[in-house]
Amino acid sequence: MVGYDPRADGRNVSNLEVAVAGSVSGLVTRVLISPLDVIKIRFQLQIERLSRSDPNAKYHGILQAGRQILQEEGPTAFWKGHIPAQLLSIGYGAVQFLSFEVLTELVHRASVRDARDFSVHFVCGGLSACVATLAVHPVDVLRTRFAAQGEPRVYKTLRNAVVTMYRTEGPLVFYKGLNPTLIAIFPYAGFQFSFYSSLKHAYEWAMPAEGKKNGAVISPNLGKSCCSWMVMGEPRREEYKMQSFDAATQQLLKTALKDPGAVDLEKVANVIVDHSLQDCVFSKEAGRMCYAIIQAESKQAGQSVFRRGLLNRLQQEYQAREQLRARSLQGWVCYVTFICNIFDYLRVNNMPMMALVNPVYDCLFRLAQPDSLSKEEEVDCLVLQLHRVGEQLEKMNGQRMDELFVLIRDGFLLPTGLSSLAQLLLLEIIEFRAAGWKTTPAAHKYYYSEVSD
Repeated sequence: MVGYDPRADGRNVSNLEVAVAGSVSGLVTRVLISPLDVIKIRFQLQIERLSRSDPNAKYHGILQAGRQILQEEGPTAFWKGHIPAQLLSIGYGAVQFLSFEVLTELVHRASVRDARDFSVHFVCGGLSACVATLAVHPVDVLRTRFAAQGEPRVYKTLRNAVVTMYRTEGPLVFYKGLNPTLIAIFPYAGFQFSFYSSLKHAYEWAMPAEGKKNGAVISPNLGKSCCSWMVMGEPRREEYKMQSFDAATQQLLKTALKDPGAVDLEKVANVIVDHSLQDCVFSKEAGRMCYAIIQAESKQAGQSVFRRGLLNRLQQEYQAREQLRARSLQGWVCYVTFICNIFDYLRVNNMPMMALVNPVYDCLFRLAQPDSLSKEEEVDCLVLQLHRVGEQLEKMNGQRMDELFVLIRDGFLLPTGLSSLAQLLLLEIIEFRAAGWKTTPAAHKYYYSEVSD
């Protein structure tokens, strides 16, 4: 993904890596398109029409121009001015990509707009291109002078060109044509970055990865001024978020997924639960991994050691939920996310596990208490989990869902202690349920600003 993404899986690449990637892409592109660039410049500088009917026209077609240049000047002519052109491409790519990354991250840090918004990518893309143009425009002028000259050459070397141009035309020669270049490059690069991002998100939304969990789930994002779409497509079976584990634990989990009989499955259950209470990213993913291990164990040995160990740990943490919340708000939010994730994935006869219905409800009721609604982390968790499992929970126990939404409505009407973001999230989930756990066109227009991954 180009640009800063605060919700990217794993780590965001460093600024150095972004600059190197931009430089390499510019280098390779320049090598490949240099012959066409030379022909383009020759066409632009030819006063006569590009037509066979004009006897004074030296060039009148791409193939003819290519043959003519090859015959008169040799194959190296197609790479005239290649050194300044490469400096241009490498420098431009590095500055543009690095500037875009820095600008989108600054937008995110300022919390003004979503860093992945279409308009943000347009403005940041245009500004990054302008910054890159300012940095390398002198090299672009040199590249154009070299590519335009035929035989005999006006400039023998790069150094000779710089000195000659400076002495005869002054320092501003290196910024000739800057104004129209900036005017043209801003919308060009802005639309390039913004359409790339939007089309990528649209493709991922329309063509999610294969699995049981395809579809769009609306996910309000904490810390943003609005909400956004989130595609809950299941990645390929072998892809799980294990990057934050050490090497030995990663190997343990991989073995459990492929050959559960070869490892201590109670230990595996404890590892997954412990890590889910510490890592919110993993807690959103762990249900799928648990489901895969349970399926593998059932097929291999017809046993349920892992499942029993997992449910026992969930029960222990559920009984100590108030202590967990008092000790660590993040750990508490991770636990609720994890148990809802497990409820969503673990099925009996294609139905959610009844043993988890009341514990999940109790956790959501705790999140709907006044002291929890004053904390945006808990409000965000409450709304996100209701988007994920609310419809299933209501089918299992509609009366408790009614009671839960009485609390949510009362909380929304609290005179003080509720932030504007929390009010927005609560109002959105109230409308979402009222519409039959679907988003109406009016609600979508009001609450959601973009399609994102």
